[in-house]
Amino acid sequence: MPLPEWKMAFKEAYEALSAVVDSVCLLSCGCSSPVPEIGYSAHLRSPDVFLTRSELRSLSVPGAYMISSGYAGRHCSSIPFQISPQQEEATRPDTGIRRLIHLRTRDDGNADAGASELAAHLSVPLETLPVDADLFQARLRETLGSLETDALRKKGIEQLRNCEEQVADYTMAFDLLKEIAAAATEKEVVRQIDSLFRLLFSPDTLDHMETPFEEGTSGLILPVAYGHEVLLWYRLDHFAHPEFLDRYRNTAEVLLPVLGLAIRNARVYQRLLDANVEKDKEIAARKEAQEALSLANKKLNILTAITRHDILNDVMVAAGYLYLASDIPVPEEVKSYFQKMEEQITAIQRKVEFTRDYQDMGAQRPNWQDIGAYVDSIAPNILKGSTLSLQNELEGLEIYADPMLGKVVHNLCQNAVFHAASATYLRFFAEVDGDDCVIIVSDNGPGVVDAKKKSIFKPAFGRSHGFGLYLVSEILSITKITITENGTAGAGAAFHIRVPPGAWRRVGSSPDS
Repeated sequence: MPLPEWKMAFKEAYEALSAVVDSVCLLSCGCSSPVPEIGYSAHLRSPDVFLTRSELRSLSVPGAYMISSGYAGRHCSSIPFQISPQQEEATRPDTGIRRLIHLRTRDDGNADAGASELAAHLSVPLETLPVDADLFQARLRETLGSLETDALRKKGIEQLRNCEEQVADYTMAFDLLKEIAAAATEKEVVRQIDSLFRLLFSPDTLDHMETPFEEGTSGLILPVAYGHEVLLWYRLDHFAHPEFLDRYRNTAEVLLPVLGLAIRNARVYQRLLDANVEKDKEIAARKEAQEALSLANKKLNILTAITRHDILNDVMVAAGYLYLASDIPVPEEVKSYFQKMEEQITAIQRKVEFTRDYQDMGAQRPNWQDIGAYVDSIAPNILKGSTLSLQNELEGLEIYADPMLGKVVHNLCQNAVFHAASATYLRFFAEVDGDDCVIIVSDNGPGVVDAKKKSIFKPAFGRSHGFGLYLVSEILSITKITITENGTAGAGAAFHIRVPPGAWRRVGSSPDS
């Protein structure tokens, strides 16, 4: 086939093949007829793929001409000269070929015969060299692997270029997102979003509304949402570079959740501002009411103190007259009346004095107090002269209680002196029960019978000291601390003070640790 027609046929075959495959690897004989350079992926020549480099160097000498079995069997007439008939041998031109090498790639009699015929026509010796197909396969795999690597490299470069462009967009967007996140009002957030979209996407049309756009509306529709709630709808259209629309959409999908969060935060912030205004008004009104109540309590306490002072003075005068009257000779029956009057005057005096303690209860804010320190400072003076020895095991324990906590320790000690005269010790210790701390005050006295375990905490229980445990219970209840008597009658009393979680701690640690 003449060379021009051959080139045209090659081009048509290549175009048909490249339409169905990604890469075309061309294998040629390596003759002097040029193969058209029309874009195939790789070009392998027979000597290069059938011979090792050392074999190729040893055979590549002047006058050596290599042919493959395929060439020898089918293309004898296409050697680079016109073979003349035998009778014209004398006029045949010198081809320069001094040695013919047949690269025998397969067991083919026609190829062997063709090679021998060609050597005879050229009047040159024929050397047949069997070649290893494994080498050809290895070279072919190497070439195909190189093609795949090159394709992956080009694809990677393209992806990297796209990533770099997206990173540039994201970097710019994140810088602007800082300003959006710092915006305090929804109006400012929306203004910043408009600026962000114009800078990133360069749309000629930019609209937003709180309801969805009508179906079929042109442009890029972006819902700015928080969770499943769409807060704002955007429409972008007539871009300066519409060919980047897919990239714009991908970038927007990354930004939309952040923008939705910014709008939602701005709305929450506005609600908080509105709530704070109402709260400030409520606090101001409550503060005025508290100040008025505090002033009223102060006046009431002053009046109560004056009244209590006057009553105690009158009681003291009455007790004095009663004492003087007791020296007057009177019948025994009248003396018994004087004695009962003295007992009633003493009871009145005790009750009036109790109002002083009860008046101070709850007047100040509760605080953290070391109950063990109270025991060390209060109990020894009260127990002096009694049979009770003090055992204080509350070192380092603080509870959150009313400032009158010292009265609690005082009354519990005084209660033991009055009602456990036969006891030999008074013990203060603590146990952890779940999240609670239970402070136990126990003795080995007569204890409390079951029928009176609850009534001892009621006001005016007993004859002479009925307000002590009631006052203890009331002081502790201010911070939700409870007290119960859980001892055994005949074996001793045991007062359990249960402190809830968050209201007790060890010194130097956090609550409940």
